[in-house]
Amino acid sequence: MFRYALVPRHRIAAVAVCLAASVAMTAPAVGAAPAAAQGVKSVQLQWAEAWPADPPFRSGILTVGGVYTCTEPADTSVAVSFNALQIMPLAMPSGSGTLPCGPGVIDAPWQVAGFPDPDVHSGWTNVFLTFDGQALLPQQLTA
Repeated sequence: MFRYALVPRHRIAAVAVCLAASVAMTAPAVGAAPAAAQGVKSVQLQWAEAWPADPPFRSGILTVGGVYTCTEPADTSVAVSFNALQIMPLAMPSGSGTLPCGPGVIDAPWQVAGFPDPDVHSGWTNVFLTFDGQALLPQQLTA
C-alpha cells in the first residue's frame, strides 16, 4: 500500500514560484547577444608604482595600471589618462595613453607611465583616472 502525504497548497505554490524564478534567472533573454558583442568598456585601477626622482639628475615617474575590458571592434582604441597628487613633497604627476580594443580584450592588463616629474616620490598617491572620456572616482594607493 502506498501512503500519500498531503502537502498544503501554499507550499506547492511557493515551490512553483521558486522554480519559475530560477528558470527565469538562468534563461537568457530572447535576442540577447553575448557581452563581448555589445561593445563593453570598463576599467579597474589596481596599482601605482613610483620611480622616485633623484634631483638634480633624474626626474621621477609614476606608473599606474590594472585591468580593462574593451570589446569594441578591432582596430579601435580607448583613451586613458591620469592625474595624481602626492603630498610631502607636493607632486602632481600625470600621464596618458591609448589601449587597444577588440572582441577578445576582456580583463586585459594595462599600464600607463606618467611624464617625468622632478617631485615624484614613494608613498601615498591619490589617482584621478579618466577612461574613455569618463572621470572615475579618485583612489588612494601606495606607490
